[in-house]
Amino acid sequence: MRRDYREDIDWLRAIAVLAVVAFHFEAPAVFGGFVGVDIFFVISGYLITGIIQSELQGGTFSFARFYERRVRRLLPALYAMVALTAIPSFHYLLTSERAEFFRSVAAVVTFTSNFFFWFQTGYFDHAAVEKPLLHTWSLAVEEQFYLALPLMLWGLARVAGRRLALSAALGALTLASFALSIWLMNSDRSANAFFMSPPRAWEFLIGGLVATPGFPVLRHALAQQIARGVALVLIAIPIFSLRQGPGFPGFNALAPCVGAAVFIWSGIGVPTLKRNAASPLNVARFFGQISYSLYLWHWPLFTFARFSKNSLVLDATDKVALFALTVAISYLSWRFIEQPFRSKALAPTRRAAFQAAGLASVVLLAGSALGIALSRTPSEADRAALQLESYNAYNHQPLYRFGDCFAPVSGVFGDSCLALAAGKTNWLLWGDSLAAHYFYGLTKTTNPQAVNILQATQAACMPTLNAAAQGNASCRSFAAQMEAFFRDRRPDLVIMSADWLEYARPPRIDGMIADLRQTISKLNERGIAVVLLGPAVQFRARLPSMLMRAHLRSIEARPDDFVLPEIFTLDQTMKAALPAQAKFAYISVVDAVCPSRQCPLTVDGGIPLSWDHAHLTAEGSSYVMGKVAPMLGAGK
Repeated sequence: MRRDYREDIDWLRAIAVLAVVAFHFEAPAVFGGFVGVDIFFVISGYLITGIIQSELQGGTFSFARFYERRVRRLLPALYAMVALTAIPSFHYLLTSERAEFFRSVAAVVTFTSNFFFWFQTGYFDHAAVEKPLLHTWSLAVEEQFYLALPLMLWGLARVAGRRLALSAALGALTLASFALSIWLMNSDRSANAFFMSPPRAWEFLIGGLVATPGFPVLRHALAQQIARGVALVLIAIPIFSLRQGPGFPGFNALAPCVGAAVFIWSGIGVPTLKRNAASPLNVARFFGQISYSLYLWHWPLFTFARFSKNSLVLDATDKVALFALTVAISYLSWRFIEQPFRSKALAPTRRAAFQAAGLASVVLLAGSALGIALSRTPSEADRAALQLESYNAYNHQPLYRFGDCFAPVSGVFGDSCLALAAGKTNWLLWGDSLAAHYFYGLTKTTNPQAVNILQATQAACMPTLNAAAQGNASCRSFAAQMEAFFRDRRPDLVIMSADWLEYARPPRIDGMIADLRQTISKLNERGIAVVLLGPAVQFRARLPSMLMRAHLRSIEARPDDFVLPEIFTLDQTMKAALPAQAKFAYISVVDAVCPSRQCPLTVDGGIPLSWDHAHLTAEGSSYVMGKVAPMLGAGK
C-alpha cells in the first residue's frame, strides 16, 4: 500500500476537529461534536497500522524509528501548550484548582491523563469545564495505543504469515474490544468505557482493518463516491443529533467510527488534485493540517476565556473572536513547532529528538511538583474565598441518604426508604438527584410527628412508571420497583421532581410531557395525590466557582448573570402542559423562590444556594423547602 499524502484524510481531520471545537464552544445544533475524537482514533488506527504494516512487509520496521516519529509528531506541540497554559493558571485558578492543574500536568507527561480525569470527574460533568487540560485524556488513550500496537503487529507478522490472517486477528480484537465497551455500558460503567484504552481500542482497530493488505479496495469511481456519501451521512447524524451523557460511547460510537472508516476506504487510490487556493476543499485541508494544534489549544483557551467573564459564560461574539484567536495560535503552533520538529529542522537526529523529549518531560514534571508546592499556600484573596472553595468538595451524600434511598448500593430501596407510617401523613419524594436534594429541606420544614417522608431517588432517572422510556438498566429497574411499590402501597402524596431541563432537551419535551401525564394519571386512578415540582433553580456554571471568581475580581454577583434563563421558559411550558386537576397540582419552584426572576445566590449569611450548578446545599434545601412546603399543606 502506498503511503502517499491523502488530502481526503486532512478533510476528515478537519471535520473531526471542527466538530469537537464547535461542541466545546457550544455552537448551535452541534450536540454530538464530541464524536470528533472517535473519528481521530479511527484515522490514527488507519495511518499507524498502514505505516507499520508497510515497513514490516519491506523489512524496514524499527521500534526506535516508530517512536521517534511519534515523539516528533505529538510531544513538541503538546508540551508547548502545557507549559504556556501554566502561566494563566496562577491568575485564573484558585488554590485547589491550581494544585489539581499541576497534578494533571504530571498526568499528561506520564501518558495517564485518562486515568487522572476518570478519577477526577466525568467528561460531561459541569465541573469538567473548569479543567484546562481535560482534553488530553484522548491523547493518553492514543499514546497507550501506540505503546501496544507496534508490538501486536510485529508479533502477528511473525505468527500470521498470510495476508488474511492479519485481518482476521485484527477483526477478532476489534470485536473483543467493542464487546468490552458494550458490557461496561450495560453494567452502568460508562465512565470506564469512555476513558479507558481497552474499550476504546476497537475505534483504532476499525481504522487499522482498512489498512491491512487483505482488505478489499474500491476501484470504481462511482462506488467510491457512493461510499463517501454514505460515510458523510454516518458522520453527520451523530454530530448533529447525538446527546452528551452516560449513553456514550457504546453503540452510539458505531456510526461515527464506521463512517470515518468508510470515508478513508473510499479514498484509497484516489489521486490528490491541484485546486484553487480559495477552494472550500483547500480550506478544509488547512484545518486538517493544523487539526492537532487546534485540538490542543481550543480547550484551555475556552476555559480561561470563561474565567474572564463575570457569569463564566461566553456569548456569541466572544466565541467567534475566541475561535479566530484559537485558529491563529494553532497555525503558529503548527508552523513553528510541529513542522520544524517533524521535518528535523529542530532536533535533526533521533538521539537529539529523544534527548529533547526526555529533558522537556523532566522540566515539566519538575514544574508540576513546584506548582503543587506553590499552590499549598493560599494568597490573601484565596483565603477570603476559602469558604466558597470548600464547596468544590461538598459532601452531599448524607443529605441525599446516598447508598440507601438515593442510588442504593444493592439497586433496591429498603424499608427505611419506603416504609409507610401508621397514624401519619405519608409523603413520597420520587425522582433523581434534583428530588433527593429536597429531602433535607423537607425534614426541616415539616412536622415529623405528623408527616412521614419516604424517598425513592435514583441518579439521572426520570420519575416514571414507563420502564421502556428509561435510558439505562438502573433506571429501568427503578421504574419497575416503583410500579411494584404502587401496586401494594398508597402514600397520601407523591412529590415528583427531577432535572426536567435534561429530560426536555429537544426533541424530547413532548415525550417527557406525555410520559408525565400517563404516570400522574395512573397514580390518580389508584387514589394517590400527586404534586410535581417544576424546574429547580439552576445556574450557568458551578455557583461556588462563580461566586469565588466574582469575589476575587471584586465584582458584584448578580442573579441575571448567574441564573440559567432556560429554567423560567421551561417552567412556563410545563405549567401550561400540566394544569391542576383533582388529585394533581403543579408547583413552580422558581415562582416561589425567585420573585421577579431574582433568585437568591446565597442564604444564611453567605452560604451558596447550590454546591454545584443546581444541587442544593443543606441550607439551600431548607431555604427552598421553606418556600415550597407550605404549598404542600405542611408546616412546622
